[in-house]
Formats: sequence, structure tokens, C-alpha cells
Amino acid sequence: MATRTLDPYAALGIPPGASREEAARAHRRLAKAFHPDLNPGPAAAERMRRVNEAWRILSNPTRRARYDADRRGAVWPSHGHGTRTRTATWTTWPPPGHATAPRTRRPPRPAPLEPSFGDRPEVIVGVWTVLVLLVFIGTWLGSLAR
Repeated sequence: MATRTLDPYAALGIPPGASREEAARAHRRLAKAFHPDLNPGPAAAERMRRVNEAWRILSNPTRRARYDADRRGAVWPSHGHGTRTRTATWTTWPPPGHATAPRTRRPPRPAPLEPSFGDRPEVIVGVWTVLVLLVFIGTWLGSLAR
């Protein structure tokens, strides 16, 4: 297991089970607080670097799965190279998105909606034509009545 100097969960201030959306909200909040343009100083720049590195790890499902497995102490399979032994369980290997992970089928796309009455251009042109004719006829009849 590689020694890590950065705990992305601690850097973003979120629990290890936090969703990607929670991590994104924490990253945005901390980026607003520690961005070098808004908060000058070497401490803010270093903190922003750590926040960005934490987001880089937690935003990618493969990197996050690898970090979580290293954090739990699981040893990744070596695929026959080296002397590592396989101690990872199927809950940690393969990580989501890995080439050997089972693929899920996408749900079928819904059928396109039929256009409604007002969405068809020929209907709109027809309605305007009728309105213009009614105004013209009304004006002509009004002039005859005088």
C-alpha cells in the first residue's frame, strides 16, 4: 500500500461515504474561500492546491475506488506480474468502470414526443391567415354599414 500524504475526504471536510455531489459542493465552497485571486497569501495557495488534488481524486470513480481500496488496506491484484497476492474482495475489485467490471445496460431512450397542435408551423400559418381574413372582412363590412 502506497503512503499517501493527502486525505481527500479530510481536505474537503466530508465523510468517506459522501456522494460525488457532496464532494462537488464542498470543492466549490472551499474554492471560493481559498482561491488565490480572492484570498492572497501562500497558505491559501497551498490549501487550494490540496483542495484541487482532493477533488481530482474524488471526482473520478476509478481514482476514488483505488484510493478507498488503498485506504482500507486492500492489495490490488497483480495480473500475474510481481509477487503480490490477491486479498481484495469483489466489493473492492474490480472498481466501477474497470474493463472487467460487469457492464450495466442503459435504459432504452423514450420515444420522441409527437408535436402538439401549436408546434406545427402549418397550423400557426393557418390560424394567422384566418385572423387576418376576419379583420379584413370586419373592416369591409364596417365600411359598408356607414
